[in-house]
Amino acid sequence: MKRRLWGAVILLTLGCGVVFGFNALQQALTAKPELAALLPEGALLSIEARDFASLLGDWNASEEKRAWLTSDNYSAFSNSRLFGRLSQAQGEFSAAAGLPTDADLLNRVAGTESCLGLYDIGNLEFVYVTRLEQQRVESTPLWQTRGKFEQRTEAGTTFYVHKDAQSARVAAFAAKDGWLILGTRENLVAGVLDRIADRLAGISSHNLFSEGWYTEAVKQAAGERGDLRMVLNLDKIGGTPYFRSYWVQKNITEMKQYTSAVSDLYRTREVYHEERVLLRRASKSTVPGGDTAALSALAPEDAGFYAADALPDAESLLQRLRDNLLEVKPERTAPAEVDAPTSAAAENAGSAGQLDVRIDQAPFAEPTADAFESLRRLLRSQQPLASLEVFTTRPPRDGVFVSLQTGMVISAHRDWDENAVRDAVTPALPSGLSAGRLGVHWEKRSSTAGEYLALDGALPLYIEVNGKQLLFANDSTLLEQMLARRQTVNQTKGTNEITYMALFRHTQEQETFSRLMAQLDKAGNRSGAGQHGIAANGQSPSFFSGNMAGLGRVFSKVESEKMEERDQGDHVMQTVTYRWNR
Repeated sequence: MKRRLWGAVILLTLGCGVVFGFNALQQALTAKPELAALLPEGALLSIEARDFASLLGDWNASEEKRAWLTSDNYSAFSNSRLFGRLSQAQGEFSAAAGLPTDADLLNRVAGTESCLGLYDIGNLEFVYVTRLEQQRVESTPLWQTRGKFEQRTEAGTTFYVHKDAQSARVAAFAAKDGWLILGTRENLVAGVLDRIADRLAGISSHNLFSEGWYTEAVKQAAGERGDLRMVLNLDKIGGTPYFRSYWVQKNITEMKQYTSAVSDLYRTREVYHEERVLLRRASKSTVPGGDTAALSALAPEDAGFYAADALPDAESLLQRLRDNLLEVKPERTAPAEVDAPTSAAAENAGSAGQLDVRIDQAPFAEPTADAFESLRRLLRSQQPLASLEVFTTRPPRDGVFVSLQTGMVISAHRDWDENAVRDAVTPALPSGLSAGRLGVHWEKRSSTAGEYLALDGALPLYIEVNGKQLLFANDSTLLEQMLARRQTVNQTKGTNEITYMALFRHTQEQETFSRLMAQLDKAGNRSGAGQHGIAANGQSPSFFSGNMAGLGRVFSKVESEKMEERDQGDHVMQTVTYRWNR
């Protein structure tokens, strides 16, 4: 009896083991593949979505979409050369497909798991794969008009192709095993069918996911795939003329150091955050820099924008000092009586006695001293560890002009010397502050937050030296705010992992930004200042107060954008956080 009982237990245990083992094996064999493994190799970039239909539905129902379609930004874009080329291509693809390739078609072919591979930017050659039930596939206009297409067969599956004779554009599509495949090249659709068949047969095939650049890029991406993922082959993209023409940031030279990039977007109702990874062509040695997080804490809580970076080079620091603080117009000018009268003679007019003078050689010019050399030498000798730029705005007191306050902080390896700083800054100040440079004098000022130097003249400039930190500002209130925060915020040293940190308070600055942009437009083009929409004369909206401010109004519910960057030597990691006010 006992033997039969133990035998039954053993058989039951073995049976359960076989069942569980079979189920585990079946799950492993039917595991969801990487979407990029369904695409042929050679793509410049791929875009993957966990649920494309859901993303598209959220965009269609959003206030941002409705606002953008009626904004000055969209008005300007719809009259651009890029929009014209895209509209032309849309018309050509419509002719190739025999039906409108519009938003309605996009909604009908939007499935859950989806992936798009772009193979040629100029000719818009791509293939799109989406998880879609067969019933929904058969309800699409493409499937219902497939009789107008030529039939092809690949990997035992029929797919459909049509080429527009006039534009030579191609529309091709297929449906297999719950996937809908659309492409603008016949071989791309056939390539996807091959890879689906190979996966079912357990055959390993070359695909986008197996390419070295793609594999390496995805390996460096931390965490699971986001709601939306984009993977870019920057080696190939950077060599295209379209990248040089349409890349908004215009930092093409800087981007040449990167071979590939990955960007994952994760969404909640209140926060979107984007995780980026950029892979370098050659590894860069990383040297510990200053604590950007601790330095960023000096920015006032009402600062519209601030940015802190580690290990800035002396030349870039000097240029920022010149742009933000030193090479600006003074708030008040010296009386006109002390200015020398303007010469009435036309410059370089010449005379009849100079007919034999050669004009194909530049006249000799006496070399002039570099007014910024002393400041440059000082910055180099201090070996800066980190820097901070702070910008604040205040509503206009006169109801007209927006005032912009700027501050900078530079931390260094060694203590700053106040006398050396003053002696280096003074020659860099613009000439003509007052007659005989009478305004180039410094005075000590005191506040509850501490003492600092103030330039006694037409140019607003304030400096504070505190050990290894050097502070500049063009507004005394801003400088005193930074001094006060240094006394109250936690100044414990961080991990130095963050090499760049920036924050923009969009909601707070939106109204001031629009007012400031209107002032810029008035200064640049008085006839078209403040113009919105497309005027009767065909002019586009004003660039700053119309186009750019219009884009800001579209995303008026984005409270702030924050970016943190970590340089790991062979790759750079960036986290961008968008906070929504919903």
